[in-house]
Amino acid sequence: METEVTLSHQEFLNYYQPVYDQALSSVNLKGFRPGTAPKDLADQAVDKEKIFNEATNKAVRDALQEINGDNNWQLVDQPKIEVLESEPSADFGLKFKATLTVFPEVKLENHQKIVKKILNDNVKDSVISDDELDKSINWILNSRAKLTRANKEAKKGDVIDIDFSGFLDGKALDGASGKADNFVLGEGKFIPGFEDNIISHKEGDNLEFSVNFPKDYWKEDLRDKKIDFKVALKGVFERQMPELTDEFVKGLGSFQTVEEFKNSVREGIKKEKDEREKERIRLKIVDELIKNSQIDFPRIMIDKTLDNMVAEYRSMVPLSENKKSEDEASLRGRLEEKAKKDIATNLVLYQIAKDQKIEPAPDEVEAEVNKFLTHSEFSKRPKIDPQRLYDYSYGIVQNQKVFEYLESLK
Repeated sequence: METEVTLSHQEFLNYYQPVYDQALSSVNLKGFRPGTAPKDLADQAVDKEKIFNEATNKAVRDALQEINGDNNWQLVDQPKIEVLESEPSADFGLKFKATLTVFPEVKLENHQKIVKKILNDNVKDSVISDDELDKSINWILNSRAKLTRANKEAKKGDVIDIDFSGFLDGKALDGASGKADNFVLGEGKFIPGFEDNIISHKEGDNLEFSVNFPKDYWKEDLRDKKIDFKVALKGVFERQMPELTDEFVKGLGSFQTVEEFKNSVREGIKKEKDEREKERIRLKIVDELIKNSQIDFPRIMIDKTLDNMVAEYRSMVPLSENKKSEDEASLRGRLEEKAKKDIATNLVLYQIAKDQKIEPAPDEVEAEVNKFLTHSEFSKRPKIDPQRLYDYSYGIVQNQKVFEYLESLK
């Protein structure tokens, strides 16, 4: 979108004169104190082009701010400015052309009708089976099992400690060496076939064996490759499972009986399932709203989103594992559909927030900012711009309030 703005001589002078006067007062000529040199001499010493540029920048900023406010526009990127008429002097007004990338408007179909149908047709009550309850309780019992060192052959279900090293064609394989302490033999922590070679061996045994990596292994260069391993079995431990009694559950929290403990576990499982169901429904709502919307977002939104996604991908995945050899164009191409989906999701939610006048309260945004700052991963991030953090947190809270509104339409 392009718009032309013309400022009269007097309008532009209101910006130019203060900058010019400030420049004059700062002139330092030999034999005169700053600000006391004759005006004609000082005028020759100031950089009029610099004054003009500073005055123009302020005039353009204020003009665009007024235009955006009058039209309720939100800009996606910094506008491109082209000065059409003027000179570095206060004798002229100012005429400029601004190329704006405006936050696109989303044309939504009847979102209330769409959302009501989804909520009425899809929401299900979470049911907790006895098997789910038993598995969760067994996990808790396993986590509190006592380990006893055993001078016996290792079998499935035992806890073991090992040192291991992997080799490909006789050369040490990067990432295939280390220690594994207190892992349950037979639970599949390692590549299929690896743990089977440890069964029936005792503490102190040094093993050598080979394992073929799966054909669908995530690292393409290791798919279906034979890897040779050297393993030192450092310890074999038997697990003594605690008995589920009233006395035992008293040590787990404010429980007096096994039944109270089971009810608490059941409630915990239900809460997790309810959250997963809520997320599933929200994704379905977004998908349907996007499908029934007209969205035309500018290319720059896709490119900026891809910039962030690529940077995040590069920073989160170790170079030895993230296909660094994949060039930038290929990576961006692979991520583009997700970028478009993310943009469409944000635009739809933003449009509903705008239409329904849904705005977070300042204290809600502040709470989200503090939650981000206290997150354990924050210390690993580079210094973040406070305004960007506020805007990000505002969006998080606003989207949450939009979903709460949508879920109330049932």
